[in-house]
Amino acid sequence: MKEEIKAILRSDKNLKEKLRDLLNYAESGKLAPFVQFVKFGLVGVSNTAIQWGGNQLGYYVLFKSLPEQPRIILGVSFGFILSIINSYFWNNRFVFKSEGKKTFGEHAKAFLKMTASYALSSLLLTYLITSWLSGMGVPYWLASLLPLVVTVPLNFFMNKLWVFRKKKHAPEENDATGSEGEEK
Repeated sequence: MKEEIKAILRSDKNLKEKLRDLLNYAESGKLAPFVQFVKFGLVGVSNTAIQWGGNQLGYYVLFKSLPEQPRIILGVSFGFILSIINSYFWNNRFVFKSEGKKTFGEHAKAFLKMTASYALSSLLLTYLITSWLSGMGVPYWLASLLPLVVTVPLNFFMNKLWVFRKKKHAPEENDATGSEGEEK
């Protein structure tokens, strides 16, 4: 393992190509699940920023003429929708790397699954855990962070095993034989 990494670093390639080779190496070996989780986390950081920005845009600009409570609900909803779109795009392309072309229906189905996954964990579980901890006297700022210990891994596994699950292809009839009918 160390020798392969050293060979990549000693190569005559530019820095960008070396980094790409190191990432490809990490993704193809024992580190693959960890690398995928880190990439999922990076997408999550961008989702947080987009959700917060969308929330602010909705509250202060798009829905500013509405009363307070509808502004909050619509602002939070707008940020959530923007972050789901961002999450689907990057998880599909960067984290779970869907192979081949998907039909519109396949994208829609995966997008709805992901929305359900995030709604369950990010909205419902975060609310329940935060309310429970706050009721026990834990300061709100801490009570609202602690659900991440549950929701981030839960979202990762729901995305990996349900939303972006790799399809198992049925073995072809000729798998045991070559093209000329000979045993492989």
